[in-house]
Amino acid sequence: MAKHKQIGEQAYIALKSGRPRQKINPLFVKKVVEIRSEDDYGSEKIHYVLKQQGFAVSQRQIQNILDDEKLTEPCEKRRGQRKYVRYQWPISNYMWHCDWSEYEGKQYCAFIDDRSRKIIGVGEFSNATKENTLFVFYQAILNNEASPVIVLSDKGSQFFANTRNKQGERALSEFEQELKALDIELWTSRRNHPQTNGKMERWFQTLKKRKKKHPEETLQESVKWYNEKRIHDALEYKTPEQTYQENL
Repeated sequence: MAKHKQIGEQAYIALKSGRPRQKINPLFVKKVVEIRSEDDYGSEKIHYVLKQQGFAVSQRQIQNILDDEKLTEPCEKRRGQRKYVRYQWPISNYMWHCDWSEYEGKQYCAFIDDRSRKIIGVGEFSNATKENTLFVFYQAILNNEASPVIVLSDKGSQFFANTRNKQGERALSEFEQELKALDIELWTSRRNHPQTNGKMERWFQTLKKRKKKHPEETLQESVKWYNEKRIHDALEYKTPEQTYQENL
């Protein structure tokens, strides 16, 4: 009643819950937008990068900036708790994942190191063939001067032979024969279980988002950005190249 006597009907208006938003320096907003535009980082990684540079702005405030600038994509379905355990080999070049993926009429073949998530080899082709698979594989060996102990793939025809002879024995694909000659094991994921080759699937998703936002970049430029500049939360905010070199 006392408040009503002082300010009238304004006394009945409910106050907004939570703390009032603080004003952010426009130069800081510009810096957040630049990092987002250049590296496609979310609020968590942007907060880490700016914290390393001495800024003491919370991740929530950075998220507010991204929302205000309409730089975030709506999350239609909230991701639930993972039902699998993340696993990685302790050293680089112990296991390479490989797979094919299609984007805008082009076929992409890539090999990724399990420990560091570094893209070891990649190629862009018009057809997903076993010959192109072997080309990228040998190019990866030559460029990195290393070969894996194990290669993990799905049961695609470029990697794995599903045919059997009259005796019921499965024939070896050309890719398997090449690996066997190099004393490299081939492991395959079970059908309809993409999590087994999840690191490869996740990179293809990152590549497609990068190409959508930066169509002017070549494939090699996108790979260089991913390997040498993009920090990874699963790698303690290091780049794949840093992690690769530290675990050789």
